[in-house]
Amino acid sequence: AVGDKVEENISNFFLKLGHFCSFRPKTTIGIALVISIICAGGMAKLNTENRPEKLWVPQNTQAEVEQDNYLSFFPPSSRFEQVIATAKETGRDVLTKDSLIDAMKMHESIETGISKPTLDDGSEDTSSDETYTLTDLCTPSGGSCATPDYTNPDPICFCLVVSVLKMWNYDLATLEADTNIMGTLNNYGSREDLEGVLGAAQFDPNSGELASAEAISISYFLEDRSSVKGGNTVDPVNEAWEEQVFLKTVKDGDQFPYLDLSFLSTRSFGDEFGGEITGDLVFVNISYLVAFIFLGATLGSKFCGRGSRWAMSLSALVLIILATVAGFGVASLCGLLYGPVHSVLPFVLLGIGVDDAFVIANAFDREREGVPRESEDDEKLVKRGSRALARAGASITVTSLTDL
Repeated sequence: AVGDKVEENISNFFLKLGHFCSFRPKTTIGIALVISIICAGGMAKLNTENRPEKLWVPQNTQAEVEQDNYLSFFPPSSRFEQVIATAKETGRDVLTKDSLIDAMKMHESIETGISKPTLDDGSEDTSSDETYTLTDLCTPSGGSCATPDYTNPDPICFCLVVSVLKMWNYDLATLEADTNIMGTLNNYGSREDLEGVLGAAQFDPNSGELASAEAISISYFLEDRSSVKGGNTVDPVNEAWEEQVFLKTVKDGDQFPYLDLSFLSTRSFGDEFGGEITGDLVFVNISYLVAFIFLGATLGSKFCGRGSRWAMSLSALVLIILATVAGFGVASLCGLLYGPVHSVLPFVLLGIGVDDAFVIANAFDREREGVPRESEDDEKLVKRGSRALARAGASITVTSLTDL
């Protein structure tokens, strides 16, 4: 049968390979190291991919064509930053004067905060004298203030900012001087307008006026300045402001005692992606340690000495690491990009590699054929290694091709 012929050819190949590896172990180790190092050199071209349209939209499909068509007419024009402010006590009304003053103070910190350009590694560019504020970077728009002063205009009134704080022209003194907070808020617009910027808003059933709310939404829009670099969408100017001003302000919630803050920034996805990669590295180290202990304890004697295979277990893990790095290197040389889902690959490859180590070790034990280890010379060990790899190699090859 064709299947038997294929299996026979694979077994014959691994029989010869096993003989070479068993007869020349040092040469085999050297060749493996050289090949791994050469392949790993491709890691120098490793590029990550963070563009949602490339990560989550099926490639070469009608969906991709339609999305590209849409973006050709309506390209992204703004970056989105949002803060959700709630009262310290869950479910309490946030439309108190103290809470609104805290929200206005937070806004003023965001509006007046200054950022500086950053280098490619994210560190501050100390050689540059350029600085940016919200009004330098925001998406231009009118109508952000309820009663703008056109004779002495405030720049924030011409930025796209969406919040009930517009009723006080984003000015703390005006808010503090207001003696009828709810009356001012009810002039914001229709009920639908208020529900768009207030969470869990409650209205008087008789008058229809706003009575309370549990959350305030403040949304900022920055003019898009992004470009694609190495598969990543980068916007260093806006990203620097988001980190140095927006996120720094909203993360320091202790300075706003009446509010609990939740927030979202355009750079949040990239930050979380980077954090997940760093966190995965810890788990990868732990998983390799657990695999080493498990391999050493189950492949041979649990204690070092006669019959133990702790050194072989360590060698197996080293080979898995070399294969993983070499695989990433070859993929990078082929132009493949690294995305969020690829962070699971080290764990998958570890599982496959450990399984293959058990298969080879079991085949090596079965090929002993009842002959005591003490009676085996080097020639018999070479033959046993050849037969073991012929048996295990075919199985590993077929299952690996199936996984592929």
